[in-house]
Amino acid sequence: MKIHFLPFWAVAGLGVFLSGCGQESPPPPAAERSHPTPRAVRAAAIPGQTLFESHCGACHGAQGTGTGAAAVYLHPKPRDFTKGMFKIRSSSGNLPTDADLLATVTRGMPGSSMPSFAHLSEQERGDLVKYVKHLAAYTDDAGKRVNHFEDASANGQTPASVAVAEEPPVTSQTLAEGKKLYAKMQCAQCHGQKGLGDGPSAGQLRDSWDHPIAVRDFTTGVYLGGNTDKDLYLRFTTGLAGTPMPAYAQGVMTDKERWSLVHHVQSLRRKDVEKIEPPADRIIHAGKATRSLPADPMDQAWNDAPTAQIPLNPLWPCPHPIPAVIVRAVHDGKRMALLLDWPDHIANGAPVRVQDFQDAAAVQFSMNGTAAFIGMGDARDPVNIWQWKAGWQQDADGKRQDVDLVYASMRSDMYPEKDALYRTAEAAGNLLAQPTRVSPVEDANATGFGTLKTQPAAAQNVAGKGIWSGDRWRVVFVRDLNPPDADDVKLAPGRSSAVAFAIWDGQHRDRNGQKAVSAWFQLLLEP
Repeated sequence: MKIHFLPFWAVAGLGVFLSGCGQESPPPPAAERSHPTPRAVRAAAIPGQTLFESHCGACHGAQGTGTGAAAVYLHPKPRDFTKGMFKIRSSSGNLPTDADLLATVTRGMPGSSMPSFAHLSEQERGDLVKYVKHLAAYTDDAGKRVNHFEDASANGQTPASVAVAEEPPVTSQTLAEGKKLYAKMQCAQCHGQKGLGDGPSAGQLRDSWDHPIAVRDFTTGVYLGGNTDKDLYLRFTTGLAGTPMPAYAQGVMTDKERWSLVHHVQSLRRKDVEKIEPPADRIIHAGKATRSLPADPMDQAWNDAPTAQIPLNPLWPCPHPIPAVIVRAVHDGKRMALLLDWPDHIANGAPVRVQDFQDAAAVQFSMNGTAAFIGMGDARDPVNIWQWKAGWQQDADGKRQDVDLVYASMRSDMYPEKDALYRTAEAAGNLLAQPTRVSPVEDANATGFGTLKTQPAAAQNVAGKGIWSGDRWRVVFVRDLNPPDADDVKLAPGRSSAVAFAIWDGQHRDRNGQKAVSAWFQLLLEP
């Protein structure tokens, strides 16, 4: 079995929209727009086709078969739309309503690699729904193309939402009844007695395409179709098509029993789980500094900066994924300082052993103001990436661990190599592997999968600093708003920029495309 990993940012790079290099005229002020400027849309026979190809095809494939270029790097695997089986729906059967599809496109699927596309306009998201429905088709034995939705409509089976019974109040009685139902329906066989996703069958489950399934950990309170009581009620009522999760519809459970099961499952959520509340307007405000920019992560001035909680989507399952990153930003008209703050109970620095991986964080910006594909842009939509690594921070602080500490000799604590020749990348002159660094942040560019290229040493102009304290990382990025380098994104007060973030957790062995990423948000530099 081969396991593939792309270079850093190769699976789900993150983009930012703003006035950029090579643009003939600046974009309008933030007040005049609420979404990233879309690329000029070419004529398409079917609404949403161009949007799907730009934003969805890399994962789901151009034909919606779930076999896009990025699919091999994602888990769970992207859905094959041609089968007409959709996990998240409020209707019976396999087909969702239009409202279900729109909700999934808007919200994404928390706990998976499917991000939110709320940065697209409602019209654009509606067009995506139309195109996804168009892709839900197969060729029959006679060679005729049959669309699942059209076929259902022709047979009087247009998807309709099931009725949701009124929810009773949560009581000790409903909780006790839910616990009994949890045992009766053998939920623990997959999800475990405590809902940790560690039941005896957890490692053996596969979906309808024979892909392994990561069982949901109820204690995180993160569910693909939303985390409200109603969301869970619908999951129990309709099941998850294409997975072993069955539907507990009428005849299997009563409405009252389903609500009791919902209450029990919700009670399994850990009390320390953060409630993620992203900004409703999807804007991260960078305030105007009244004094010098805070370049230190622990500077008390950060307490006065506006705060935005940005949800993260794991691209690969792990026991306790990082749910969100807190973002703060300030500028002084010439430079901007951006602070990322996220929970991490174990700090992982420069890897020494082959089984070790380091913590890292990154931000990506669009170079031409286009809402490019979230995975490193493309040839028409280049991106500028800033990435910080804990190992580079150790180099900057003079605290990097090495083989002399990890593999201390029983007879001698000295290694003969004066120039650390056992670090092959450093010995070969790799810029990113040098122990003496100007900054623990790499300034790089990309134009799609496998194209990441670091800027020359003379162009590395993003300063930064990371501090791990109190089971959290706090990392600051600082850069001029309008540097002279052609490969650097340009920022300006009064302008907003689409922005997204990525976090790597070394303890979970994150590296390359295995990480947690956000969807697109707007970074607004206040005048």
